[in-house]
Amino acid sequence: MKKQGRLILVIVLLLIVVIFSWLNVRNVTVSFGFTKVTIPLVILLVLAILIGAIIAASLSVSTIVSQKKKINELEKSLKANQTMRRTDASTTSTK
Repeated sequence: MKKQGRLILVIVLLLIVVIFSWLNVRNVTVSFGFTKVTIPLVILLVLAILIGAIIAASLSVSTIVSQKKKINELEKSLKANQTMRRTDASTTSTK
């Protein structure tokens, strides 16, 4: 159910972007400092959204990777502690 809600939200947001872009089809000039480019506003908006999505995805991927590394370290530490407790419990029970 949660995935369906997200899908509906994404579709609605995409429709808003498409309608907004469709209403803004005139050409705009973008200056990059060393050159100027004249392109339709629709293309500029789509490119800006794609670049933003790529940046957001790359940042989330780096966060996920670092969290997975931390989880693996903590799992190894937990296993080592559990093993140590078992050996301590077995040595105290034999005394």
